[in-house]
Amino acid sequence: VMFIILTLIILVAAFNIASSLIMMVMKKTRDIGILKAMGTTHQSIRKIFVFNGMIIGGIGTTLGVLLGSILCFLLKQYKFIELDPDVYYISTLPVKLEILDVLIIGCAAMVICFLSTLYPAHQASKVDPVEAIRYG
Repeated sequence: VMFIILTLIILVAAFNIASSLIMMVMKKTRDIGILKAMGTTHQSIRKIFVFNGMIIGGIGTTLGVLLGSILCFLLKQYKFIELDPDVYYISTLPVKLEILDVLIIGCAAMVICFLSTLYPAHQASKVDPVEAIRYG
């Protein structure tokens, strides 16, 4: 259940990455046009934007995994989230940190980030150099 919830959160982040890359493509249209006029291939333009998105996703995934793991460790050690024993059968929030789960979530986040970069990268590679330089 937690994996599904985390995957949905990662999907929202992926849409955020895709929208920021689309905005970057729109802002950099003139620069993309100049690169294409100088002979840069469609594939090279795609690689630039995929690499940019993967850097954003990698930093976010790394920070998320580190901060989440630290929070789980602290929660397990100090039990600072207490539950009302009259309502629940347990008094503290149970935490079990599985390394395999963390790795799967991190890998899933990177795959989703990669997939979210494909559309903006494709849009960037389709920019017409003449139109981009003229109106960019």
